[in-house]
Amino acid sequence: MHFFNVIRWIAWKDLLSEVRNRENISSMFFFALIVIFIFSFSFSLDPKIIDEVMPGIIWVAFGFTAIIGLGKSFLAEVHNDCMEYFQILPIPKGAIYLGKFIGNVLFLLTVEIILFPLFVLFFNLDVLERFPQFLLIFVVASIGLSALGTLFSALTVQVRAREVMFPILLLPMAVPIFIGAVEATRGVFNGDAFALYSHWIQLLVVFDLIFVVVSFWIFEFILDY
Repeated sequence: MHFFNVIRWIAWKDLLSEVRNRENISSMFFFALIVIFIFSFSFSLDPKIIDEVMPGIIWVAFGFTAIIGLGKSFLAEVHNDCMEYFQILPIPKGAIYLGKFIGNVLFLLTVEIILFPLFVLFFNLDVLERFPQFLLIFVVASIGLSALGTLFSALTVQVRAREVMFPILLLPMAVPIFIGAVEATRGVFNGDAFALYSHWIQLLVVFDLIFVVVSFWIFEFILDY
């Protein structure tokens, strides 16, 4: 099967499955909604305080939401005994990784785009005109998180304590992504010129490239293991 056809079919299969059962997106959405609700009652709505704490609140919500969704990336394959088929199919294993990775990026971005208006509503934010800048940060950060999350989900999916092992592996590696995302988001909230925080976005792009390329090459060894 052609390399790009494998990527397309794996991503399409995951998207179609999620549209039908909505299991991952529902759990991610309701968890993030609870986080937003709790934080909205924990902080004053003073604009100066909100601008200071919002970047952290947004990425705490998005980060833990990503852990819930990405950790289940390969769970359906295990339940349906598909991991063995992935191992023996005469297709590039990296294509399987890229298909799952693209599906995860789309899931994560969908949840983030749905949740962002809730941040605006609950915290009375006046930032809708800066949504393109936020969207750019969401995209580059989601790519990095999905690259790592897809890899570690495959690594831990057949481990008995996968709910514990997955965040233990993911969170330390994702620290540069969270730092870059929070600092870039802070720049947008402060109304800074793009040039003043663009280096954080460039840093995220570099980490995205490193994580995607490295994960692509080592995925075959993880799948065989």
